[in-house]
Amino acid sequence: MGQDTQAPPHRASKRKAWTYAPETAPPFKDLFAGGERRKAAVKYWIKQNLENANDIFMYFALKLLPARACSDFGANLARYATPRWHKGALRRATATLLALRPEASDAELAQLLDAYADSQGRQMSEYSVVERLAHDKRRLRFEGTEGLAAATADGPTIFISTHTANWEVMWCCLIDMGIKLTLNYAPPRQRSRHWIVNRVRTGAGLDILKPGRSAVRPALRLLEDGGNLLVFCDEGFNGQIRGPFLGMEPHLSGNLGLVARLARKTGARICLVYIVRDGGTRFTLHAEAPFHLPEGDSSEANLIEDVKLLNSKIEPIIRAYPEQWYFVDNALPPR
Repeated sequence: MGQDTQAPPHRASKRKAWTYAPETAPPFKDLFAGGERRKAAVKYWIKQNLENANDIFMYFALKLLPARACSDFGANLARYATPRWHKGALRRATATLLALRPEASDAELAQLLDAYADSQGRQMSEYSVVERLAHDKRRLRFEGTEGLAAATADGPTIFISTHTANWEVMWCCLIDMGIKLTLNYAPPRQRSRHWIVNRVRTGAGLDILKPGRSAVRPALRLLEDGGNLLVFCDEGFNGQIRGPFLGMEPHLSGNLGLVARLARKTGARICLVYIVRDGGTRFTLHAEAPFHLPEGDSSEANLIEDVKLLNSKIEPIIRAYPEQWYFVDNALPPR
């Protein structure tokens, strides 16, 4: 569940559980070995650690800037770097944007691609100032959130959301409203970025489940005990989009299917929340009224109808704000 993983082939029947295993460090002595052992050790202990050191240095250095300047730095860097050093991502983003906005002119597509780079850069640099952004209510507008904490206080709630704008600001705002949240996620590949996101999340009061299949039972117990679970229902898995469906055949292999199963098993209500960027470091946090799935059992036919319903909540957000979508530079699955 979460940010950066790859889907198995889409099938309606069973969800293929994903088991998370952190990268195993090769023995340090392999630096002095030969062949593939040395290559693996050099990659892990030297190349990756230089990248890790740079990430952590930038994370703490950007904390010294005002929030707006920090965000602007990421935007400017991404707009410069993307067409020069991330051409593969730019090609995939172009293909996805054209699929979502086939009527776009060349000029409109260029604007969307510039906004895509801007959004990606801001989101990454803003990890240094997430709490400052979330706590500064001058930067935030709220739509549909009045009474949200009270409406989700009695009994389990699954909050569903999207990776748009800066979703870290979104959950931080929900915690500020008095809503206790638990998140399951897919870790970033880089060890440094995994450390950074966990530091930001736990430091702001977000509870985190272990990644992958090991989170399913704890998530089920959490809901059975009346807790609140946050699940992002848009997904990129090893560079391929698997949610929302975007014209694909409905399937149960992603987080939409997971939410449907958990809600059916526990009777949890479902609440859509998402955030969009109004420009720079200004955001609007949206929430819809909580709802329950229609009466029925957990048969495959009902679950397919459930994911169609959930997809109808998620997909319009992605289509409305594709340039702010984190996974827009993932590939659309073959039709």
